[in-house]
Amino acid sequence: MKHRATTGSRAGRTSRLGLTALVTLALVVSGTGSVASGEPGDAAEQVTPTPATVQLPEQDGPDEAPAPAVEEEVPALEEPASVLEEQAPTVEEQAPTVEQQVPAADPTAPTAERAPVAPVPATGAGTAGATARSVAPSAVPGASGTSAVITVQVGGDRTAAATVGPLAGVRLRLHDGGAAGPASPVSGSWATCVSDAQGECSFVVPQTQQAVYRNGECTVWFLGCWSYEQVLVSPAGVNRDRQFWVVQESAPAGWYSNPALVTGVPGSLRSTPYVARTGRELRAGSTYAAATTTMDGSSGDNLTATGGRWQVSRANPRLPQTCDAGIDVALVLDLSGSVAEAGAVGDLKASAIAFAEALEGTGSRLSLFTFAQNAPRSSSAAGRNYPELMPVDGNLATIRSRISSYTASGGTNWDRGIHQVAQDGQSFDLAIVITDGMATYSGSPAAGPGNVTRLVETEQAIFSANALKARGTRVLAVGVGDGMEGEALNLRAVSGPTAYVPGTPAGAADHVQTGWRELAGLLETLAKGATCQATITVDKVAEPYGGTPGPGAGWTFAATRTAGSGTLTANGPQVTGPTGTVGYTVQFTRPDATAATVRLEERISPAQRSEGWDLSGLTCTANGRPLTVTRTGDGTTVRVAVGDDVTCTFTNTQTREPGVEILKQAWDAPSAAELAGARELSPGSAVTSGSTVTWTYTVRNTGQTPLSDVVVTDDQGVVVRCPRADLAVGDHMVCTGSGPVNPRP
Repeated sequence: MKHRATTGSRAGRTSRLGLTALVTLALVVSGTGSVASGEPGDAAEQVTPTPATVQLPEQDGPDEAPAPAVEEEVPALEEPASVLEEQAPTVEEQAPTVEQQVPAADPTAPTAERAPVAPVPATGAGTAGATARSVAPSAVPGASGTSAVITVQVGGDRTAAATVGPLAGVRLRLHDGGAAGPASPVSGSWATCVSDAQGECSFVVPQTQQAVYRNGECTVWFLGCWSYEQVLVSPAGVNRDRQFWVVQESAPAGWYSNPALVTGVPGSLRSTPYVARTGRELRAGSTYAAATTTMDGSSGDNLTATGGRWQVSRANPRLPQTCDAGIDVALVLDLSGSVAEAGAVGDLKASAIAFAEALEGTGSRLSLFTFAQNAPRSSSAAGRNYPELMPVDGNLATIRSRISSYTASGGTNWDRGIHQVAQDGQSFDLAIVITDGMATYSGSPAAGPGNVTRLVETEQAIFSANALKARGTRVLAVGVGDGMEGEALNLRAVSGPTAYVPGTPAGAADHVQTGWRELAGLLETLAKGATCQATITVDKVAEPYGGTPGPGAGWTFAATRTAGSGTLTANGPQVTGPTGTVGYTVQFTRPDATAATVRLEERISPAQRSEGWDLSGLTCTANGRPLTVTRTGDGTTVRVAVGDDVTCTFTNTQTREPGVEILKQAWDAPSAAELAGARELSPGSAVTSGSTVTWTYTVRNTGQTPLSDVVVTDDQGVVVRCPRADLAVGDHMVCTGSGPVNPRP
């Protein structure tokens, strides 16, 4: 006997049709009821009028891909009158391949499920192959029928231009939260993971199984039951298709995390949290390789594009603990086009030369590296590397010439700029990376947008910086100009968490933000700090009486170390020249040496004091930050540590003591015009009452300062007239006045 097969069309019922798209069947002849493991709408073949129990096991093999949910019931065949053979087929005949399986409709799944993303390769290359951060499904060997696995690859040191080694010991946690970002952490031990030796951090998420239904009453009958009502036996797991955020909780010893990185375009840079959001599908028996996402695997501006490995930064090594032999430095210069656009190529070259000059006399050696879109920027003298460590002493002219030949053009590739130093066969104590903008390229050959900074560009630079630090090289990242304003998160990520703060030794900093005009002075300070030096500068300001303050020449100063460590050079008295400055250097033997206490004193000569000069002001700064100054006598004491740049300003003001002498004389003359030949009237002389007498007042400037607006007033009511109002030092004038002589009452 033959039967014609039909399909059901009502929601909540299963079409009973012999289709090659069925998963492996196990037919069990039983009574009127049947049970199915799956979702409503699973297709099960009916070969006799008698109802049969049909079990649809979950896929759990490594070769079986999880079936995506469908949005409608199984469609009818193109030929509804297909005929099945009367005899029941064997189990082998009923079992189709995985490719033939038709997924069951999942009532708990979203109605607009996005297509799964291909598994993310864990190569760490992350250059041209950067993807928007997403989670892709793949088979899990030996996976549970109720759990799914989310795996995050954690990267450490770059091992080659396109590969990154694993990092163990990074602790991650799942968080709840919507599209806006992570919210509260998920409780339960399964919600945390720690990366293993392969860099894999895996969350085994329970309760991700599908719902289980059984066949109820027959709803479509024609010479046998073709469709059954589906009755829920057990619901889907609470975590099935649940979305999480992945957040880093801690890093292993010797490493630090970067909770956020800067992304965007110049003028519109922003801090972007470094987190990962899982995809909309999470189902038992599957693993999902997280490529770290912030916005559910997509972003309109693609700022969250990533290389596929979670980044963590290696701690910055310390400088050598001895200063006897100088240091070996790699100076890494950004020669990208933005430096030229800012008109700062000259500033960059002058600053690099000043840095080299500050190393003179320390026994240090210097290498030059350049980068722009690629590294080096070019193979010509305008942008080539000079990787060989050259002693600064005796070679300054060569170093100046090489730096002076550089020009700037192209994009910015931090990754290659740093990794070329790590690849060099030499060992460096310190690498100073000077850049004027965020990375817009990575890898070799360079790949990237060129005009925007995404997560991937900085990720790759972090891995390269890790490789350089692994060689024992301390990395100092210097951001210069407008392109590096705002948060220094990316500089921090490739160097270390300690920012340079004015008033602290520059040598202790991991990263610095500064302007082009300040760069040269900063690099000089860095050079001295890196070579265990400290500098003391005395600025002399002289303010003459009635004049304008300016540099004071011819003033004597002395410096003496009174406590602490270090050797003070120029220990004897020094005299200021036309610039009004004298300088001292304290050379230490260790970077962590005890600070020196130095007494600075001005020695004012007797001649200067007689001219009215005196110390009127004394201020000091250390690394640009004001110090509290306690003046004792004509000097003060300062504390000087390794790398400090101390400046003290002594201001002297000239004051003049005024002095005046007046000699009053009486003359037998009726007016000042008739004084010639007149007889002086001595005190006590007899004069006829009512006669007119003329008095003279000889006014002499006996002080140290000129006199102005001189007015003579006679307390006898005589009107006194003077030929002028000003008197220079030592000068005199004669004033006159006339009036009648009256007897005293």
